[in-house]
Amino acid sequence: MNHDPESPDPGQPIELLAQQEHETSADFLHRIRNKIHRRAATSQVASFSWYLPRAVLLEMAELLGHVAQSVAGRKEPKP
Repeated sequence: MNHDPESPDPGQPIELLAQQEHETSADFLHRIRNKIHRRAATSQVASFSWYLPRAVLLEMAELLGHVAQSVAGRKEPKP
């Protein structure tokens, strides 16, 4: 092997460990992906539940403002 002269020699024990490398099973990868998807879904639900009440209150405030304007517009003095 051609190593950088500044890096330490990995030695025989490290090379033996590298030879014992196994392929990752499809079941293991499937379980990891499921855990990642669950965490992402949980994060989205938490974010949604945090911002939803604020959005609902803003929409209701806008609705009340429009209702108030329409009622005030109808109350014109009669000649």
